[in-house]
Amino acid sequence: MRINTIITHLRPDDAHTLIEFLDQLRTVLMQTYGCEIEAMLQECCTQHTENADDDDVPF
Repeated sequence: MRINTIITHLRPDDAHTLIEFLDQLRTVLMQTYGCEIEAMLQECCTQHTENADDDDVPF
């Protein structure tokens, strides 16, 4: 198994480069999987709302 270490202290220019990369990655992922991600999140929210209603105890 491979273990990765995340560096938490970066130089400002390295941090900026990383942020730009993550922004580009997000854009590509949303272009490719955006509809599926939105559907998954909608389903999760719907299930969470339905489960929350089940927890209500009548007095």
